[in-house]
Amino acid sequence: MAKITTEQVKKVNSKCSNKWRLDTQYYLYHGEKRLINIIELDKENYLQFALCYNNQNQMILHISKFYHKQGANYASTSGLGKCKVLVETPVKRKNVNNLINYTNQLDHTRLLELNKSTPVSKSNGLILESEAF
Repeated sequence: MAKITTEQVKKVNSKCSNKWRLDTQYYLYHGEKRLINIIELDKENYLQFALCYNNQNQMILHISKFYHKQGANYASTSGLGKCKVLVETPVKRKNVNNLINYTNQLDHTRLLELNKSTPVSKSNGLILESEAF
């Protein structure tokens, strides 16, 4: 299991732009740094954007829609969500600094545009496709 200090998290978060932050839970479970940003749609629904790398070392944006019932301790999502390749050229090394530098291009207006123009990911039959959002 990966470890990270509060100071390291603060250091990464302070370098991010447009309210992006390190997804510490993902890092602790998977050992891979990715950045997240959340946009609330209404009192019970929000979009979560994850800036990370795919298995081909391309920078991608993964979008999920979550439902959080008021008063509940957890939010839920279903399906695959959406995935958009932002930088086609693969990198040799997955570097969080490249992700941090890219956050200045992804403000909430741009994120909502990307969500609108990105179709729901297709299923391979094992996991359900998300409803359009």
